[in-house]
Amino acid sequence: MKVLFEISLKLDRDLKTIFFGIPEGEEVDEMYGFRYRNYLIHAYIEKNSTEKDIDEYDDGRSVYFIAKIDNRIIGSVRLIRDYYLPTEKDCFKFEEPEILKIVIRDRRAEIGRLIIEKYSERAFLPRNLVMFGLMGVLINYAKNKHIEGGYAFIKNSLKSKLDYLKFPYHKIENYTLVYNNGVLKKYFFDQVNPAIPIVYLTDEIDLYINRILNNKFLFKTSQDKGRLILRFNFIWFLFRKFL
Repeated sequence: MKVLFEISLKLDRDLKTIFFGIPEGEEVDEMYGFRYRNYLIHAYIEKNSTEKDIDEYDDGRSVYFIAKIDNRIIGSVRLIRDYYLPTEKDCFKFEEPEILKIVIRDRRAEIGRLIIEKYSERAFLPRNLVMFGLMGVLINYAKNKHIEGGYAFIKNSLKSKLDYLKFPYHKIENYTLVYNNGVLKKYFFDQVNPAIPIVYLTDEIDLYINRILNNKFLFKTSQDKGRLILRFNFIWFLFRKFL
């Protein structure tokens, strides 16, 4: 794993560290398995013999970011580069949002496969803390690659949580679901918790994440460059905003 960022916090009375970065070698297959097991539990996909969640965008067009603790993946997300992105090409039909027209296609990317699992039944590790770390390393990568914005699709339940957290995104108001027979058919045709398309702007998320991670009341810096230590009182802050 190419470690890009770390957050340390107390769990089970021990100081633990969450490592955020880019998977390497066997970790990529481990991540595919992590995605598969999570989607299978939620009945978003069918069982397959490989026990991996892989689609056509895992062919070299994606960059992956994972979160690990105790040498176990607890979170993952990917960033897709393509001229036409999956949300607009494969999943939904809609007019190009005005807010994205200022971003040329070569500077767009899609955020997808954001999955965060519970750490354990005994120790409380807020999942939005993991999300902040994952999105932080993804957005830093995007900025370095001159990616200014793009699309994503999320579940309506996640939309409610992002709204509560005041996470910056832009909903696409008028759209039609056109997803056909891909691996996430059950995900998209869930009438109880539907998927919706959204737009993000890199600078907006960057500002949001930096405001949180640079908050001295919530975190203290470590002598190790690229590592933050979570202050105890942040646990209760995150608990009230549990994701």
